[in-house]
Amino acid sequence: MPDDLDYQIVHALQVAPRAPWGVVGDVVGVSPATAARRWERLVDSGLAWIVTYPGAAYLNTRCSAFVEVQASSHREALVERLAGDRHVATIQRTAGDGDLLLTVMVPDLGFLGDWVQCLAETEGVARTRTRVVMRVFGESERWRVHTLSDADESVLVEHRPEHRPLAHEPDEMDLRLIAALAEDGRRSAVDLATASGLSAPTVRRRLTALVAERVLSIRCEVAHVISGWPVTANVWARASSRSISALVDALDELPQVRVCCEVTGTANILMAVWLHTIGELSEFEQQLESRVPGLVVADRSVTLETPKRLGSLLDRSGCRTGSVPVVL
Repeated sequence: MPDDLDYQIVHALQVAPRAPWGVVGDVVGVSPATAARRWERLVDSGLAWIVTYPGAAYLNTRCSAFVEVQASSHREALVERLAGDRHVATIQRTAGDGDLLLTVMVPDLGFLGDWVQCLAETEGVARTRTRVVMRVFGESERWRVHTLSDADESVLVEHRPEHRPLAHEPDEMDLRLIAALAEDGRRSAVDLATASGLSAPTVRRRLTALVAERVLSIRCEVAHVISGWPVTANVWARASSRSISALVDALDELPQVRVCCEVTGTANILMAVWLHTIGELSEFEQQLESRVPGLVVADRSVTLETPKRLGSLLDRSGCRTGSVPVVL
């Protein structure tokens, strides 16, 4: 199992996923070589990894949705098929109204309609229900394992691009760069240059712009078995415009929330939360309703297993076994 140093390295990369090993080593008190070696061991064991996926600003120009699936039969074959689909970012097996909850990212509503229709006609699918994402308020890149000080974080923040408004659509060269980065989010600029056909300075400049404009998100993920938060749940709520504003303001005080989105439907808020125990779900719902006047929890589900998370294929303990990157 990871020790304190491993957790410190993970925290450092959660703050700045592509920070140089020299900087990471200085923050955690070891040599660059030791920091890199420790990280490689975590990656090889599937306990931690760097993932890339479409950023919030880019998704706002495309279409994403949560699709609930009720399976009638052949569940394992269905999950295997969906895991290989590059439009399916995340698959959760849930205890709730549906058997599966899918996070789907596609070019537009027309594509989504065709994709869902195809899914509905797939053997083993009894019914589906789709909720289109309207806005993303919070995403998992702000989640931390909390082993470093605020002073340590301030050093690392210097190596993370500051967010700025989206200025341009990604072009063919950007897409080549993103594809080259998909398997390893810490791949060096020199390696990326070789794979994408660009120069290393161009790679650095374009990658900084893609992350700063939130076309591309890069973050450090950890397996559930070492996260300290082994339970995943999804909470659906109803909220007015005023309540949504209060919810956004309260997110920093709700560390359990990994993702928060406004979606279509009567229950117009979906939150993915990580918890220490199943019993904490009721406590979280009470905390949420007390902090956000007018918000009402409408439904919830508990995740039994996550076979795929943001393009990473996971075993039952949440360790990474492979990847099918999300198409951009």
